[in-house]
Amino acid sequence: MRSLIYRNVKIERYKSSNQLLLKGEIANEAGKYYTTVAVRVILFIRNIIVVNEVFLINDLPNGSTKVFERHIYDLTPADSINDITRYEVFTENCY
Repeated sequence: MRSLIYRNVKIERYKSSNQLLLKGEIANEAGKYYTTVAVRVILFIRNIIVVNEVFLINDLPNGSTKVFERHIYDLTPADSINDITRYEVFTENCY
């Protein structure tokens, strides 16, 4: 079982644009070095998925914690950060 723990995850508006910035930390407590971790982020407005994408975090040694930031561009111009009702961030795969 993978023991990758996400901490301090938050979504912010990027500057004054409609783009979002996903920030957080990932801690590797799996007992194994990972060259690449594929992370999936899903954003919801009500119960409708508006963003569903995967991004990569490289070089995650055992016992380490790494800060990550991911720009999210997929919101439509009509949607904003205030419309996001929930989100999910989880490990898709590890290599």
